[in-house]
Amino acid sequence: MFLTTVVPGLVLLGLVIFVHELGHFLAAKWRGVRVIRFSLGMGPEAIGFTRGETRYAIAWIPLGGFVQMAGDSLSEDGTMPEGGPDQFLTHPWIGRVIIAIAGPFANLVFAYIAYLALGLSGFNLPDYANVLGRVAPESAAARAGLAEGDRIVRLGERPVATWYDLVTGLTDADTTQGVTLAIERGDSAFAVPLAAGQVAAMAHALEPTASPAVVGSILSGLPAYLAGLEEGDQILAVDGRAIQRFDEISPALVGRAGQAVPFRIKRDGQVIELVVRPASDPTGDSGRAIIGVEPQRGLTHSVRYAFPEAVRYAAMQTASGVVGTYSGLWLTITRFWSVREQMGGPIYIAQMARDAARKGLDWWLNMLGFINLAIMAFNLLPIPLLDGGHITLALLQAVRGRPVSGRAYLNFQKVGLVVVGTLFVFILAQDVMRPIRRMQARQQAPRTSENAPHDSVSPGSPPIAPATR
Repeated sequence: MFLTTVVPGLVLLGLVIFVHELGHFLAAKWRGVRVIRFSLGMGPEAIGFTRGETRYAIAWIPLGGFVQMAGDSLSEDGTMPEGGPDQFLTHPWIGRVIIAIAGPFANLVFAYIAYLALGLSGFNLPDYANVLGRVAPESAAARAGLAEGDRIVRLGERPVATWYDLVTGLTDADTTQGVTLAIERGDSAFAVPLAAGQVAAMAHALEPTASPAVVGSILSGLPAYLAGLEEGDQILAVDGRAIQRFDEISPALVGRAGQAVPFRIKRDGQVIELVVRPASDPTGDSGRAIIGVEPQRGLTHSVRYAFPEAVRYAAMQTASGVVGTYSGLWLTITRFWSVREQMGGPIYIAQMARDAARKGLDWWLNMLGFINLAIMAFNLLPIPLLDGGHITLALLQAVRGRPVSGRAYLNFQKVGLVVVGTLFVFILAQDVMRPIRRMQARQQAPRTSENAPHDSVSPGSPPIAPATR
């Protein structure tokens, strides 16, 4: 149990923190600033050794870490320390910028390495049976005589066993000559020839059979988790709207972010009524709401890149991750109250790492890249005590032509202590309360027999757990 629930989170956090502090450490050494202590973890020292002028230590509390540099705090009388370029606060401003930015930059590089490893080792993507789902009227598939439930077994001379085979086959098809689809419908079989100009239209018209409305996994800390949903739950209705397929859940939540939405689910032969408060889409789509559930993992196909392709894949994942991270950060700043439940600290990160590790190495590597980018973005905020605060002070010195006074520096740090301290306490409280609220929601959910008559949960029903993603 310990190996599957605790170790993945500790390893992930340890790697992210180590890389971040290593970036500061190497930059300080390169710039000639004396490093007194390099600690991984907080609290009393567990093990350590001294080499040269630096004490290297691993502390007992595996949450955080720090690099202590000479002259990185005010003198006892509250004035700026008197020293030379070997001390941080009296080091030239450009060097302080380099040292401060080196930690987040190391996380950015490590995120790229994580995505590179992901591309080289391979990852699984969802796949579906080679059976048609809904066929839209007047689509290319409908005009060709295809219907829901048709099984596509061959594309030209190429056999089709899964939906991925079909998609890649249509993508690779010679559009100058066309291709023929071999179809099975019940006990009959027929062929659908596609002319050269019809291949692309058909590829866009085909949809796989949708997944049933059964919860495959729940993302820790999000609305479904807080409301007490469990893996294996079948979602029967959302606010009285019958649900049969997983892709019907999202449309039923449009415009419902932050609202109490009644869910009816079936679990172990019982019908359970829950109330979920969907969260705003972190991508910024104002109409879309999410609850943090994924469909059951059915068929999958593996993707693995050769080194040149993996390099490009890692670059694209890193770039899109940076954009997504800052979009989410902007949403947090501008809509803090509506997205506060999405914020998490060390415990939340450890939970996500645990969940990712259970799904496989590919999920864990993807989480490692994501957390590195999140740590990078947060530390670059221009808040005192963070790397962004040090960068702000250094750039202010460059503009003014002289460093700030000891009093101004102290006041700046006090503001940072209040902001970061308040945020830390709030996030830690969120981490602690999430599992408690989930447990309460599961205990309080009303249940009825599967065959017993039951009414829809009224939209005005009180929320069992004020869950928001």
